[in-house]
Amino acid sequence: MKRRFLILLSTLFALAAISLVILQISQTRKSARMSDNLFNISVNNAIDKVFGELDQMKVEDFVSQKERYWLIRMRRIDEMNEKMQTLIRENSDLFYDDDRLEFGISTQDSVLTKPHTRFTPSEEHTITQYNTLLNSRNRLIAMVQQSPERRKLSFQGASIDPMKLNFPLLDSLIREELIINGVDLKPSIGILQTAKDALLYYSADADTNRLRTSPFKYNFQSNGVISDENLYVVLYFPASPIFLNNRVTFYTMISISLILLITFLFVLSVRTILLQRKLDEMKTDFISNMTHEIKTPIATISLACEMLQDKSVTSDSASTQNFVNIISDENRRMRVLIETLLLSAKMAGKRFAIAPKEVDLNALVSDSLQSFRLSIDSRHGELHTDLQPINGILFADELHVTNLIHNLVDNAIKYSDKELYISVSTKEENGYAILQITDHGIGIAKEDQKHIFEKFYRVSTGNVHNVKGFGIGLNYVSQIVALHKGKIAVASTPGQGSTFTIQLPLEK
Repeated sequence: MKRRFLILLSTLFALAAISLVILQISQTRKSARMSDNLFNISVNNAIDKVFGELDQMKVEDFVSQKERYWLIRMRRIDEMNEKMQTLIRENSDLFYDDDRLEFGISTQDSVLTKPHTRFTPSEEHTITQYNTLLNSRNRLIAMVQQSPERRKLSFQGASIDPMKLNFPLLDSLIREELIINGVDLKPSIGILQTAKDALLYYSADADTNRLRTSPFKYNFQSNGVISDENLYVVLYFPASPIFLNNRVTFYTMISISLILLITFLFVLSVRTILLQRKLDEMKTDFISNMTHEIKTPIATISLACEMLQDKSVTSDSASTQNFVNIISDENRRMRVLIETLLLSAKMAGKRFAIAPKEVDLNALVSDSLQSFRLSIDSRHGELHTDLQPINGILFADELHVTNLIHNLVDNAIKYSDKELYISVSTKEENGYAILQITDHGIGIAKEDQKHIFEKFYRVSTGNVHNVKGFGIGLNYVSQIVALHKGKIAVASTPGQGSTFTIQLPLEK
């Protein structure tokens, strides 16, 4: 996948993600406004319902016990008046008969019959019933007129003095209706008389200053039980209405989390694609290098075989032996290459295991260096060794530790372009056997140092590839060290050389 396409894809995704975030924020604000409006509507509906219930209930339910008896008498008077009017309507022929009754529809005195007038038993019963109701009503009116409560309460229009309102009852009605309308927040409730800026009532947890400035003010209905233009029910909610609907916040957080998750997955996908692309490039380099490394010994062997077929060459035993040695060396080189590849595949398949035994690290180092002395001397190089005694017991796989030393020293030789200097030292420190291999080669850049132990990774040298390899040597070294529960580190400066430090645990 081309880099330009990845940049374009990342840019488009970033724009899409930003658009989603902006859209989600806009939608959240819109939902918040809707939640606020629904909250206000719910509170308004609850208050309207309470006022409706007040109108439908009996007036004495809103006043004190002391004044309730007076209101009951007033209601009884009203009921008697209603019954008397009903009798008149149902017996209009009787009550409007001036020939037989002296007072047809009098509401002050009893109905009197004229002399020598005859009535049916039913008519006599109706007249008696009417007079009884009239006399009982007049007695109740006399009692009410003598009561001191007459000056405090008026039953006309079914209205009462707001000072006599049963405030706790009103408080409980409001709270109940708020819950029914979906308002779960507990408000402070007060009754405010705006003319005097006085709170006639407020709940125990109320802040009087907040109640006075609250926007939730509702005037009592003009035709209701309480008729006062200056009297308001006031509510104060301690939390913002936006928190009323928790689902808005919940879904917003879910949406943002999903956007972040998709962004993370996208970044992870792009990173995986880039790593895969890098791995493909390294595999391509690996195949190219492997082809070169294998073709070289094959070409050499082929050339040597052609020379051996020449009779002039085979007549000289020294020349024949030289070509035979060349074929043997190149064959051994190919075998090493194949074994290295097979070992790498085996380690990648997690079927690899070591066979540790007690070994002498200094002896392994000395034996390994012997095979490099001819190569170092041919380049007029210098090999410095400092092998200090190691008292602890080192359990390690002899073959793989030898290969480890061989790889590091071979790299030190290959990547020393001018002066060839190699220093190999061993020592014991803090329960570890320390092996250090230093060279004065081309060095390794800092950005490459964290990747050199990755499989197939090779430090780029531009367009010049005078040093061939598979990029699996240091990966092999790091895995061998890990299998021995050891540590490996590199310190390098480009143009000055590198130092590889290996620590292998000792047993006392």
